[in-house]
Amino acid sequence: MSETKAYDADSQMEEVFHHFVLEKKLINEDNPSIDIFNIDFFKARLESLKKAFPEDFFLHAMALKGNSFRGVLRIALESGFGGECASIPEALHALSVGFPKDKVVFDSPCKTKADIKTAIEAGIIMNLDNEHEAEMVDELLKNQCKDFQPNIIGMRINPVVGGGEHAILSTATKLSKFGVPLIEETKERIIGLYKSYKWMNGIHAHVGSQGIPIHLFANSVKVVMDFVKEIEAATGRKLTSIDIGGGLSSTYKDSEEPEAFAYRKYRDLLDEKTPELFSGKYKIITEFGRSLLLKAGKSLTRINYIKNWLPEFVKPICLTHLGTNQFIRAAYLPKTWSHRMSAIDGKTGKLKKSEDQITYDVAGPLCFQGDFLGHDVELPKLEKGDIIVVHDTGGYTMSMYSKYNSITPSAVYGYERMPNSEGENNGFIDDKLAVQCGLGAKFRIRCFKERETPEETLAFWGNAYPRIVN
Repeated sequence: MSETKAYDADSQMEEVFHHFVLEKKLINEDNPSIDIFNIDFFKARLESLKKAFPEDFFLHAMALKGNSFRGVLRIALESGFGGECASIPEALHALSVGFPKDKVVFDSPCKTKADIKTAIEAGIIMNLDNEHEAEMVDELLKNQCKDFQPNIIGMRINPVVGGGEHAILSTATKLSKFGVPLIEETKERIIGLYKSYKWMNGIHAHVGSQGIPIHLFANSVKVVMDFVKEIEAATGRKLTSIDIGGGLSSTYKDSEEPEAFAYRKYRDLLDEKTPELFSGKYKIITEFGRSLLLKAGKSLTRINYIKNWLPEFVKPICLTHLGTNQFIRAAYLPKTWSHRMSAIDGKTGKLKKSEDQITYDVAGPLCFQGDFLGHDVELPKLEKGDIIVVHDTGGYTMSMYSKYNSITPSAVYGYERMPNSEGENNGFIDDKLAVQCGLGAKFRIRCFKERETPEETLAFWGNAYPRIVN
């Protein structure tokens, strides 16, 4: 049993699907695809992380790049979390939602001087990527920003502990574009930065995400903690903050989170390898994303047509309204990023079940041949109007939407189970807010994002009459 159940067993999810498809009719001809987000499960993941690391000197900053919808961010905020931001617009987004400035962490690997100035003036936490960014900070603090007291400013260290299954997500090899590499030959150079810049009071390391073995995360923290001692001995001052990143893997193959990457297991490993991390001497920052978000989300899309012209050569092709527009990695790296799929009967709103399975290719709406959600997908016999359910889309799918072909993005809904007449919520995590809304409905649905109008989608493509630049 995983530390947080995914609540997507057929017996539990059928009620949810029936509610969205038949009772509320939120997926229809005008809205052929929707994204749904399990608020109860997300809250359970947030609580699971806090339970594993309950100390008040921990700041858990959820990675906004995983899912930036305001409705999702507000739940994280209300749970006491901060926000980890990969760009200045993300940082401003976090502030606008209500995250306190001392809980907003700005981590872009390529900052402009304007980005850095904005971060200093906003008073947010900032991790620098390299010595060039440190030079810009120093210049700003001496000139344009001399009246501002900077918050925590750290340097990102590449601990060079190795990579995982996916090179594109491994950030702690010698080939990494992130941070400054920490090896024996570079130690004095990095320490020199801390000696030169007395405002540099933090350190940051992050080894990657999906596919990274858990021991590499612990090894990275050990490398950083040992290096902190060297920095403090050389500079004669104590650092304020240690950012250990996030990145623990989830799974796209199973319905429940993998036990091998349980937050409690990670805590125990860190306790064993680096007990000084829990001394209370430092603010400790984490930056989890996928492991918090992934299994909270599902994407539903109607089957527009099923093409089966050449059955002796080609599997039946289901044409749907979701593809590379939202599942970029699944389209280009299908063996690495394949999502589980189920099917809902479009007439009854119930999950289709059958011992006899048919192998389909599930295609999207974009105008190029590689636009497939999945190949060789085994499902019960499907018909036009049935609905494909793509599982595990709460992180790094909804947030990776592409405007290519100007496909209209789906509406996004959060849902939570309402307590029953005895005050129980049928296996979902309790939500005190739900009690205030009465006990009449089985679910409460929140619209996180309306489906865009064509005009809103097309606004991305700029001015109808290009502005003259003098």
